[in-house]
Amino acid sequence: MLVLSMIKVKEGDLVTEQSLDLRYQLENIIEQEYNKFYAVIYRITGRHQDTEDVLQNSFLKAFMNIDKFKGKSALSTWLYRIAINESYSYMKNWSKMPVVAMIEELNITDDAFYKQIKYEPAIDDELITEEIREQCIRGFLKCVSKQKRVVFLLKTTLGLKNKEIAEILEISENNAKVQLHRARKQLQEMFEQRCSLIDPDKPCKCHYWVKYMRDNNLPIPEGYSQIKKR
Repeated sequence: MLVLSMIKVKEGDLVTEQSLDLRYQLENIIEQEYNKFYAVIYRITGRHQDTEDVLQNSFLKAFMNIDKFKGKSALSTWLYRIAINESYSYMKNWSKMPVVAMIEELNITDDAFYKQIKYEPAIDDELITEEIREQCIRGFLKCVSKQKRVVFLLKTTLGLKNKEIAEILEISENNAKVQLHRARKQLQEMFEQRCSLIDPDKPCKCHYWVKYMRDNNLPIPEGYSQIKKR
């Protein structure tokens, strides 16, 4: 077993039949939902190594503290709560998108900036463009406050109901609903300012950034599609 094999039971420790059964249930949840855990935590941390660290620490904490599970929620909900709390220390916040900061620093208009990096994409650039789009979405999310961001990710990445989100975050269902509405509104407003995914006439197109990165010798972004399958 993935995690059970990592846990050494000390001599003299009392392991009840109930706690052992819960540990095997946890093991099954991890095996069945690992990619879901990975998806939501990756979109919080933005780095594969950090995501793996968060998940390893979270799963170990869950197994070592299984006796603290009171059964007031589903076991999977309890595990998601541990993982989300563990990921908070890796969460970064931006006051504004980097492109906005660059345009302000250059003291030029949006149109002038995007004209500099405009180009027609090659077929080989399609995967890179997808990675850039993923990174851009995570960038927008960094401009959203912590709780709104997590509520949004739990809804969009895992498709959870507001009640389930509320249980994971230990907030009221109405609060979860409000936070989700505010997150969507804030993201929509940021996208509508310059993103061509929302409005084709807007200046910022994902593939432009392939040229920008190549022209400036920047590394191609690492995206979620590069996740290592278990």
